[in-house]
Amino acid sequence: MFACQRIALNVSKRQFHTVPAISAAEGLFGKFNPWANKTQPEQVVTPAQPTNQDITTFNVKYQDADDIASWKRTDVLTNHEEIESAVKSVILQHVQGATETNWKDLSIDDLNTKFKILKDSIKETGKEVPNYELNGLETTKDVLAYFKTGGPLEAQKVTIEAYFEENRESLPKNLTFVPRE
Repeated sequence: MFACQRIALNVSKRQFHTVPAISAAEGLFGKFNPWANKTQPEQVVTPAQPTNQDITTFNVKYQDADDIASWKRTDVLTNHEEIESAVKSVILQHVQGATETNWKDLSIDDLNTKFKILKDSIKETGKEVPNYELNGLETTKDVLAYFKTGGPLEAQKVTIEAYFEENRESLPKNLTFVPRE
């Protein structure tokens, strides 16, 4: 007989032994079995100190807070005479040496004075000055002209249809406007 046959015969003749399980909880291997049912008496928990303290509550207000009042005027001035009188009073108040006759021809070199003039003019007229316009305002005449024109934000509302009608010749022929139905 060959060695291969002996090994095959030995493997096929092995037997599997089973022993009836001893009680899983208290048996021989019960203490090693993690799934064994262990009965432990329930321990009563007693507080270490008596709880006589008041219950903590949160005082929550379910109302909206008051809105912060705006520092600028709510309605924007559009009348040129009103704008000129408001800017004139601000310039006469903040620029030294300004009189009724020369208030339009003064230069604004001091940045603090320029800030005060623009801030109070914004308060009085309700129109804002964007950052990119600040360097262009060098004289009181520039400030007055800016507030009279209304700044760059004042533009006409143009619809797409009106744009196509006005620029029909400059637009390509295959570009047309079809309104919604």
